Amino acid sequence: MNGNSALMIRRIDMNGASVRSLRDVIAVLKEQQKAAIAQGAFFAGHLIGLAIMELRVTMNNISEEELSGLCDHFASDPPGSDPID
Repeated sequence: MNGNSALMIRRIDMNGASVRSLRDVIAVLKEQQKAAIAQGAFFAGHLIGLAIMELRVTMNNISEEELSGLCDHFASDPPGSDPID
């Protein structure tokens, strides 16, 4: 499987019911993340945060290529590098 095939597999057709279901899952995961962090399980909270991000990426049909481009943009233009006059 080449890189393009992997990108094609990533795209999922999201209907309204699927999006609502994922939003419900994200809400539960956010509560679990808060509970984990409150108990001092910071790494577990971080992992739950990654799962939430992955669900949001899927829900919004963002490709790995688009996400990588966004990360590259932020890496090349860190906050505060463009002062406001």
